[in-house]
Amino acid sequence: MLKTTPVLSGVLLVMLSSGALAQSAAGDCVSERDDTRRLACYDKNAGRTAAATPAAAVIPAAVPPAQAAVAPAPSALDQRLASTNPAGLQEKWFSLTAHRTNYVLFGSYNSKSNFDRYKDFGDIDELKDVEIKYQMSLKTPLWSEIGDSTISLWMAFTLQSWWQAYAGNVSAPFRETNYEPEIFATMPVKANLFGINVREVALGLNHQSNGRTDPLSRSWNRVSSRVIFDSGNMAGYAKLWGRIPESAEDDDNPNIERYMGQAEVALAYRWNKHTFAGILKNNLRSENKSGLQFDWTYPINPTLKGYLQGYTGYGESLIDGDRYVNRIGVGLMLADWF
Repeated sequence: MLKTTPVLSGVLLVMLSSGALAQSAAGDCVSERDDTRRLACYDKNAGRTAAATPAAAVIPAAVPPAQAAVAPAPSALDQRLASTNPAGLQEKWFSLTAHRTNYVLFGSYNSKSNFDRYKDFGDIDELKDVEIKYQMSLKTPLWSEIGDSTISLWMAFTLQSWWQAYAGNVSAPFRETNYEPEIFATMPVKANLFGINVREVALGLNHQSNGRTDPLSRSWNRVSSRVIFDSGNMAGYAKLWGRIPESAEDDDNPNIERYMGQAEVALAYRWNKHTFAGILKNNLRSENKSGLQFDWTYPINPTLKGYLQGYTGYGESLIDGDRYVNRIGVGLMLADWF
């Protein structure tokens, strides 16, 4: 049997006591949750001096999900542009994309129809207060980012038609059709006014005509300016125009701007799946005459929306521009505001 001397017994007792203390201290280190402090605890118990951790090596604590930076959701206007102008398509020459809204009102009722203008062209008693109204509006880029600027040149065409599809013993005539070609330059803008984002300004030339001969001929030419703005689920535009003068012998509707207006403001708002919009047209004269259009759309499927349109006032069409109209119609929207 191994015999221990008093000195050896003392050494063994000290070693066992130190190990027990170290084990106890190590247990305390395990309970330390902070990584840096736990490491310093182990170093201290082992008799080492912890080296200073370089500032660049410190790993910041993870940002709680609630505080993590979240990319802002695209606005309603951005989503509309993405859906009607696929990426890059609006930059290609002669690619066609939606300009204004595109729709068909299969039933459009006018409470103040006036067919006296057509009495020399057929049996007006067969014409109806209910007709089909539709709009087709397309644009194409002619020149993107002219030179080193962000200015782009566009051409657009809008057609509106009022079709007597439900007329009696007549050949379902198109009572009125308005043709509106235009050319305009646009420039993107980044400005914020009272929480409203100004997105784009435009300047253009516009011709509008109904393609008829006298006495039903109506036409005019304009210089127009426009600014587009949005904020979240709201978007709109403000537009001003001035008529290009014509000689007295060529002017078949000298007072057209009194009824068709000289300014227009539009606002559209998306609420859930609904889109509500209004367009106010005004002649900016003391003898004030306005026209107001109201839109409501609701999706039927991914590509079609149910559409309700109302109009009251002057200037709905060139032929009826000087008459006060009350109209309501239902149909389908193909290219909406959003």
